[in-house]
Amino acid sequence: MTGPLRILVDGRVMQDRYHGIGRYTFELLSELSRRHVDLTILHSPDQGRLDTGELMARPTVRAVASSVPVASVRSQWLLFRAMLAFRPDVVFIPYHLSTPLLHGRVPVVSVIHDCIFEREAAVHGRSAFSVAYATATRLAIRSAAALATPSEASRQDIRRFYGIELPAAAILPHGVSQRYFSAASRPRPAGIDLPGRYILHVGVQRPHKNQRVLVEALAALRSDLPDLGLVLVGQQDPRFPDETGKLVTALGVSDRVWRYTDLDDETLLDLYANAAVFAYPSLVEGFGMPVLEAMAAGLAVVASDAEAVQEVAGGGALIVPARAPARDWAQALARVLSDPQFGRDLRERGRAVAATHTWSQSAERTLAMLASTAGGDTFAVGPAGGDRAASDRAGGDRAASDRAGVGAGGVRGGGITGGDQKGW
Repeated sequence: MTGPLRILVDGRVMQDRYHGIGRYTFELLSELSRRHVDLTILHSPDQGRLDTGELMARPTVRAVASSVPVASVRSQWLLFRAMLAFRPDVVFIPYHLSTPLLHGRVPVVSVIHDCIFEREAAVHGRSAFSVAYATATRLAIRSAAALATPSEASRQDIRRFYGIELPAAAILPHGVSQRYFSAASRPRPAGIDLPGRYILHVGVQRPHKNQRVLVEALAALRSDLPDLGLVLVGQQDPRFPDETGKLVTALGVSDRVWRYTDLDDETLLDLYANAAVFAYPSLVEGFGMPVLEAMAAGLAVVASDAEAVQEVAGGGALIVPARAPARDWAQALARVLSDPQFGRDLRERGRAVAATHTWSQSAERTLAMLASTAGGDTFAVGPAGGDRAASDRAGGDRAASDRAGVGAGGVRGGGITGGDQKGW
């Protein structure tokens, strides 16, 4: 192929409601657009915190706005029309639930970020959502010419729940923006209230993020570190009761916990730059981008032993079992805060790990996969030797349905929908 690779990208996940998937898509496309490519990007007018204007104006990008919900029957028609109109060499789907089932001879590369819902279903039992989600995922797996995932942990989960083996080349780790490496010199953020010293956590407010253990740890540290606060940054999911807020009140630490839901990127950088320590106690993740961001910003990180989190941390964080009692988390945080040499060593190791994860590297690996797939390489998606019946049990509780990009509209009309908006 002598001309640029023509790639149709479903970039409609570049919205606040898609959280980490939206950020991943934005950062990756920002790098891909600097390569020898011809990108047609479907995008939503509702971009939120992500400023996509400069990306869409680049000479390698053709921007097509659409308000059609990402995971919906109408999305299938949208993508089919886009393929007919723009004749791509390959289609890239950063969030697998929008994988086109009708794509003719155009190969499709889809990304499955995690199996959080499937894990929840395995523990709590199947629900209407879990069955629909698992069905949609199996359809995506069958339709895509190639699948990608961001971590070995997610690769193993896909094997466990769907009985397919992805090659090592299908692991496309996320990166971290260069702006985090220069964050240390930033001033304290203006216009928001903050404690003198604070533990920082970044993540959507959902049960699997396990923020409650940080509230309990803060309460345990209150007598020894009375100046210490906890700053929680992340959007609240309105479908779930605010258990973290209730716990803050019950433990009497309302004056030591700060919660922010809609901060812009510059303010978030300021928060990273001025935190005393970063904590990430997730029970399960597909990757864990905030861990990389914190390490790049020069923070000592205390993180859980969730498989993907440990993989991302790469020895650059102090690991605590996710389900350990709060006193263990309090002891780990206290050690980082009270032992300067240990904290320095942790920060140095973290920055070294973060330096190996760049969006440029992610873009190069993704482009190589897209080009190979366009040339006929299917990346050998095949059956695994594991429990194929597990795929029938795959799915999850509605607890994290926004993380999957499924809207409040639920299951109707023969597919998973997010509403009935109009668009291209």
